[in-house]
Amino acid sequence: MELVLFMLEIELIRHVKVTGKPALYGCTDIKPIASENSRLLKYLVAQQKSAKAYQTIVCSPLIRCQVLAREFSEACHLPLEISPDLQEMNFGCFDGVPFDDIPFDNTPFSEAQSPSIKGQSRKLNELSPLNELSPELHWSQLEAFFLAPAEIVLPKAETLAVFHHRVINAWKILLAQHIAIATKQTESKTPRRVLVIVHGGVIRMILAHILQLDWQQASWHQKLQIGHGSLSRVFVSQPYQDKKQCRKPTPEPHQQQPQYLYQQPSQQLHQQVTAIAIPLLEDF
Repeated sequence: MELVLFMLEIELIRHVKVTGKPALYGCTDIKPIASENSRLLKYLVAQQKSAKAYQTIVCSPLIRCQVLAREFSEACHLPLEISPDLQEMNFGCFDGVPFDDIPFDNTPFSEAQSPSIKGQSRKLNELSPLNELSPELHWSQLEAFFLAPAEIVLPKAETLAVFHHRVINAWKILLAQHIAIATKQTESKTPRRVLVIVHGGVIRMILAHILQLDWQQASWHQKLQIGHGSLSRVFVSQPYQDKKQCRKPTPEPHQQQPQYLYQQPSQQLHQQVTAIAIPLLEDF
């Protein structure tokens, strides 16, 4: 039987749908739909009463994740950690702008602007250190980005490479923190279970990292659907490996030593994706 130094089971849940019109919601802080949030909370509280209870919660700083995380934390008296780097990608001038308000190239941006998009432009303009005029937005820019997200940078947006770097760095920090806790609980035969409430883009980056897939490919972001309120699961462990070069001669039965004295922990983490985008709201 393989011995392990620790076991972690991390469940990544995407927040529920938000109250705004269809748009690229990255850094825009928008509320979740209350009824769906309540249904997902009901699921989590029921889960907490089972054998697979969580020990802690980690979430994005944005309100669409924080509302659920805080309600669940308070309902079940669980510690909650806010991880700023697990925030969704910043889509710059397109962030939070309803798709219906983005003009096609043959429509002047100034004529097509609705009150909501004008307000967004003013907000972005105020945040610009150079106080430059907000650039014109057109569907062709979004189409180009969707086709080559690693090459095309939207106006005033975060690059895909920067987004990937901060998410994976946050993931490694999260693992290190909970591995340190789990290794102190060696008497437990069950994995330490961590709930992470985040965004679709964040989950895709983490899964690509673990599965060693190309996160720069447009197909990865377009074809892998991470539904609102869905669950993806990652199992992390660090098994012991035989240290053959340090083995001593096998003692007589009456002198048999514990097996762990002849083994050392592996330096390589085993990260295994065991579930992707399981819908949770169907029965709640």
